[in-house]
Amino acid sequence: MIALAAFLAVAGAGMALTSPPRTDYVSYLGGTYTETVVGIAVDRAGSEYVAGNTTSPNFPITSTTLGTPTATSGCAFVTKFNAAGTGILLSYCVADSRVLAFGIDGSGNMYLALVQSRGVVMVKVEPAGQRILYSTPIGGSPEAMAVDAPGNVYLAGSADAGVATTAGAYQLQLAAGMCPVGPFGQGPCPDAFAMKLGTTGAVLWATYLGGSGSDGAHAIAVDASGNVWIVGETTSPNFPVTPGALQTAFHGEVDLGPLRFGDAFVSKLDPTGGKLLFSTYLGGSSPDGAFSVAVDAAGAAYVAGGTQSTDFPTTAGVVQGNYSGMQNTPPSLLGAAFVTKFNAAGMVAYSTYLGSGDSIPTAIAVDAAGQAYVNAVGPISKSAACVQAAKVSVLNATASAVAASSPVGGDYLALDANGGLFSAGLARTLVFFSTPGAYQTQYGGGDSDVFAAKVDFSQPAGAEIFSIVNAASYLAGYPTPFPTGAIAPGEIVTVFGNGFGSKPSVSFNGVPGPVVYGSNCQINAVVPFEEAPGGSTYVSVQGAETIGPVKLQVVAAAPGIFTSTGTGAGQGSIVNQDGTINSALNPAPAGSIVAVYMTGAGTLAPYLADGARGPLSAPFPGPSQGVTATIGFQTATVVFARQAPGLIAGATQINILIPPNSPTGNAVALSIGVGGYVSQYNPAVTLAVK
Repeated sequence: MIALAAFLAVAGAGMALTSPPRTDYVSYLGGTYTETVVGIAVDRAGSEYVAGNTTSPNFPITSTTLGTPTATSGCAFVTKFNAAGTGILLSYCVADSRVLAFGIDGSGNMYLALVQSRGVVMVKVEPAGQRILYSTPIGGSPEAMAVDAPGNVYLAGSADAGVATTAGAYQLQLAAGMCPVGPFGQGPCPDAFAMKLGTTGAVLWATYLGGSGSDGAHAIAVDASGNVWIVGETTSPNFPVTPGALQTAFHGEVDLGPLRFGDAFVSKLDPTGGKLLFSTYLGGSSPDGAFSVAVDAAGAAYVAGGTQSTDFPTTAGVVQGNYSGMQNTPPSLLGAAFVTKFNAAGMVAYSTYLGSGDSIPTAIAVDAAGQAYVNAVGPISKSAACVQAAKVSVLNATASAVAASSPVGGDYLALDANGGLFSAGLARTLVFFSTPGAYQTQYGGGDSDVFAAKVDFSQPAGAEIFSIVNAASYLAGYPTPFPTGAIAPGEIVTVFGNGFGSKPSVSFNGVPGPVVYGSNCQINAVVPFEEAPGGSTYVSVQGAETIGPVKLQVVAAAPGIFTSTGTGAGQGSIVNQDGTINSALNPAPAGSIVAVYMTGAGTLAPYLADGARGPLSAPFPGPSQGVTATIGFQTATVVFARQAPGLIAGATQINILIPPNSPTGNAVALSIGVGGYVSQYNPAVTLAVK
């Protein structure tokens, strides 16, 4: 990931943090095709720079000097927002290019590592975005960049034999080793690499860093003395480590088809690139990888990544010393997040898990008080209603607690000196809600837009809507590869936010939705059955003040199965045929019937009024669309699909015959389809079968 410029890497005055913070702006950035993001930066005036790639001909640009975006040719863009996020000061793209990494210097010059027809080049663009000041060919594939205030550029990534190393570099040659290439072939294993370019673009030093396996650097940061921290992943049993390091032995490789997993690594090079000051493996017996690093004023490095290792090294007194992530799943890095702090000498100051890891933390930033901001959700001492909205966790200086959290996340983070946390990431359809007055308040279209955001931890949150999700699945819309942000008639939804007041209400196109639960930061309500699929609705919250409206798509169904865990995954809320609760200690026999409770089945026939209770005797209203089910990925027979008796309209009971040859166990996967829309499946809802 991109490390911030050295002069911006340590920010914030150590002020007390409000939680949740005030959202200053959230803006879409994109046109009718596809945008992706590779990095952000913030200058001293508080302007956020966002860099990425676009294929949208109508992507907003202020200058065509360096190129024009087209649907058939990629364009690498940089967009500079004003401090309020209400407009853009600069936006340009470099034609026929794809940007891999990005940074700025203290004078506002912009640096892009670009893939072009002639290979990978490093370019420097002057602050007005009109001229390229230098273009330097780069061997390898840079993934991360750091830029210091004068404009020296530090790159890290992975490479084969294409890097032209410099005399005196730490590792001059690609380490010997063969790795799978394609479905049947083999070729040289890639190594990590790092290099430094001077202010004119000349390569000052370049080195490999790796062993006989596959190695790749994902992030780089530079301290005030010019020492370079590099983090990434390795499958090399002989990756270079230093005496006395935290872990000097490799924990082993775990493969899943062509995917190869090993340990994370953390390494520190001197300012000349010629001496390895510190290097260690970082991991346990399962896959581990480091994806971001930040350095504070004392030269300490804060490393974040993902792990499935239950024996990942942690230290005493941290917020989360034990693994609580997913288990018995295919090898990946989606187990739990981790944050490890090394002092300047490479000694571990703290190491902690952070959350249950349904995503890999890709960004970390640190303020002047040593508080680490990570795009992962850790344990927070707040009500469950507010925890659901958290997307960024702030660890205190000792990692003994989560000091604050933010409901606005992103793949990239940056800090200013005044409590401002800037972020950028991908927005797909209507899942991410922009703020009124932002530069672009509507989704541009296509596969994805970029979003840019700022929250202010020096100010308390105002009244705002953070998200609207299915109350059973906790998903924004119905499950697809990308969340849709859609709602369905009669769906029970959860609205997360802040400033709702003690007795809030919610309306859809001006029609009140029956409220099941309401608090200052959460409302559970039912979408009126009058909402028409295929159209859109405007959602507003009425409390101490009116919040919204937020525009959402309306679809025919958005099924979500309620779970006993209350998380949208794991053991479902299911009753066995004998009337007992299904659980690992009380499985249902194969061939028996279970009752499953869900919401989001759409309109009912005959009509049931909003807020009414389902009848206690037949006839029971039922979904107007067909209902299907699978158990253990086998088709299962639905014997009853109706409004749940006695429950609020929109809660549905589905009785399913477990196939006689169903898989057995404590966690057999279950899914329900309504009119072609399918309930949550990754991670799955489960039931116990014997």
